[in-house]
Amino acid sequence: MTPAIRNRLERLVERHEELARLLADPEVLGDAERYRALSTEYAQLEPLATTWQAWRRAHADAEAAREMLDDPELADMAREELRDAERRIASLEQELQQHLVQKDPLDERNIFLEIRAGTGGDEAAL
Repeated sequence: MTPAIRNRLERLVERHEELARLLADPEVLGDAERYRALSTEYAQLEPLATTWQAWRRAHADAEAAREMLDDPELADMAREELRDAERRIASLEQELQQHLVQKDPLDERNIFLEIRAGTGGDEAAL
């Protein structure tokens, strides 16, 4: 993972934590519109924050497994744990990158779609 992506993720997780604090603030609870906006943003960042925490745990597990490789008695178990942690890291990195893709603000809106008959008159629509 590049440092730029890591910094972006850390900023988003910090924002998630800030939103959690704001949502617990009595002033925000009194303002229904602000509370709704903050709740929506918090809900959008929740999957990213959860995945980021899982990535950090997997990264810590991989580091612990690397340290255990030096012990001959634990080397086999450490290699297995390291492979497992690296698989989890790769999977979680892909998931994190997908979370970083900006969602279109119109995704949550409704749409009217009208389908009309093409060339051939009314029978073309059958």
